[in-house]
Amino acid sequence: MTTPEQRRQQEEALESGEAYQDAEGRLTKDPGAGAAHADSEADRNAEHLRRGEVGPGVPEE
Repeated sequence: MTTPEQRRQQEEALESGEAYQDAEGRLTKDPGAGAAHADSEADRNAEHLRRGEVGPGVPEE
């Protein structure tokens, strides 16, 4: 569990570009790891779309 001070520091790091966070909440200060997380997330999303899966908050047709 993070304290309010730790959370504030995380938010400042994210806003300033010192840290990266993906949709699953993974945090890193390494730009390469941040890009790898984004790529793997994009690949997963593309696979879900190929299968016709609908994400949360998206109405089905």
